[in-house]
Amino acid sequence: MRLALTGAPGTGKTTLAGLLMSAYDVHAVRALAEACGALGTVEDDGAHPIDLALLSTYVGRLEGDVLVEGHLSHHLHPDAVVVLRCAPSILSERLRLRGYGASKIQANTEWELLGGVHAELRDAGADVPMLELDATSVGPDALAAQVLAWRDGGYARQIEPLIDWLADPNHLPS
Repeated sequence: MRLALTGAPGTGKTTLAGLLMSAYDVHAVRALAEACGALGTVEDDGAHPIDLALLSTYVGRLEGDVLVEGHLSHHLHPDAVVVLRCAPSILSERLRLRGYGASKIQANTEWELLGGVHAELRDAGADVPMLELDATSVGPDALAAQVLAWRDGGYARQIEPLIDWLADPNHLPS
């Protein structure tokens, strides 16, 4: 089983992945990209481009229950996806505290607001079980318990509605 743990920067992916290490062989996208030579040189915005085709082939060879953590993990042909979400106003503050610049905060907050992961999965034609979790006010331990319960339930397809930040004006950026 290859599980992707994805979401915008600042949603808590790395923290949650650390709590799931006893249940999965956990790998970060960046570390995998470095290991297989898929990590490009840093660009002007500080990002490293990743050869997703090369990385996907590499990840496809990993055996056992693997969790790949990172905001690109849903592009690596997982068997199931956990999407961490966070209210845009809270996410914006988390990114500010990390030292992100205004344009990067805006881009990531807008991506979260619009449900960027879902759009990318839909565009890719992915049809895999997905669990969406709101990490705005739920602690990492509770999120880990939800992921493990989902796993123990056979990775059932989520039937409750997806988070729609646009439906609640309290979440719209000022």
